[in-house]
Amino acid sequence: MNEVSPMKPEAERPSLSKIVGRVAHAIDKIISPGDVAELRRLRPDIVSAAFYKLVAGNIAPEQDWPIDGPARDAREHRWAVILQAMAQLRGLHNTKQGLGESLARADYSELRLVRLLRAQDDTLEHEVRTCAHFLAAKAAACNQTDIANLVLSEGREYAESVRRHIARSYYNKTHSKEDKS
Repeated sequence: MNEVSPMKPEAERPSLSKIVGRVAHAIDKIISPGDVAELRRLRPDIVSAAFYKLVAGNIAPEQDWPIDGPARDAREHRWAVILQAMAQLRGLHNTKQGLGESLARADYSELRLVRLLRAQDDTLEHEVRTCAHFLAAKAAACNQTDIANLVLSEGREYAESVRRHIARSYYNKTHSKEDKS
């Protein structure tokens, strides 16, 4: 069964940015430390109570998820990648600092950036995890909506636009850093 729940009118649906902000707040202040730890260890192919608690309360009702079947599984898989990264970046959500700029400020290598932006499927999961771990180790805040957009756009017509946005932000920041040297 691949039915989709009745769609909310566009005006009533929150933006991805609002959903990510709400989830970041829940990870930072509401859910238990044990659930945060479980999310940090989360793998998209393993059932997790912490994942489903967060999805049920903050994401699924707002995104009009398919009721069941492969489409639902694929949506949950993508959100598992996003939530794992967000849990890794607990306390580091900043809507004013794009992912590309944050990576440049934290001295993320160009080679790693290119791998992240070219990655697909399981490789994208790995590169997002690596990126989040790097930013967390540097305590570098970023707009986690950019991570969600990167993961959710994979295979869609707007994926290239999302990747170019991240690249522009990264290279604009690295260029301005070089000018100051």
